[in-house]
Amino acid sequence: MNPRTIRSDLWRRIETAIAIMAEGVSLRAEVEYRMGVYGGPAKRLFETMLRECFITQNIYPVIGWQRYAVVSLTDIGREAVRVFLNRQVQTSEWQLLVEKHNAETYQRHALAALIFAYHARRRGWRVEVCPQVDSRLFAPDVLVEKDGERIYVEVEVLRHPRRRKDGADNTWVRKWINQYEFQGLVAVCTLTPKRRAGITAYLKPRWRGAATDIRTLAASPNSSLWAERWEFPNEVSMRGYV
Repeated sequence: MNPRTIRSDLWRRIETAIAIMAEGVSLRAEVEYRMGVYGGPAKRLFETMLRECFITQNIYPVIGWQRYAVVSLTDIGREAVRVFLNRQVQTSEWQLLVEKHNAETYQRHALAALIFAYHARRRGWRVEVCPQVDSRLFAPDVLVEKDGERIYVEVEVLRHPRRRKDGADNTWVRKWINQYEFQGLVAVCTLTPKRRAGITAYLKPRWRGAATDIRTLAASPNSSLWAERWEFPNEVSMRGYV
């Protein structure tokens, strides 16, 4: 690990990139956004970090043809952070999802959680992935905080809600009951507007809440984090359950 073998301007970019990753950031798109580096310069940066064994990179699908890269510091990368930047390395968000939400098996769900976390930070929210909560029944995917508001969010990648039986023995239903009982509202991020509409059709007649989706967040980077928020009772709830 010898920075003298790397061009000085490229080395400065490497230092910035590994510093961001040392905070726990795992989504390559977020590292690029925070650095303001895209296209060819980003390609050279990450190729160099891969060649020098500072990072590993895996690419996963999320919606249709869309792919996102998940990057992680190697032992060499973590040592570079300590030696050259004199910083501590936080557990990466991807590793937290591996340990707590079985990310290696449920890759699409874990990737969606990272993308939501990235878009929340872009909009000025403080974010914690896999937050600890004082509950045996509720294990939220992401906590977002802004202006004194704290919202625990479920990231949902199902194509259609599993509403086989609207009761406590339905795991999918129980998740929303537990979320509402814990924080007084339901909050969800889905993959697409269509999937969001399917899930909110179930949620709105029952609880107050907030919802968004990754496609909308990506298409409108200056928009609010939430595509919709609603109180209870509301117009939908007045019509009865769906």
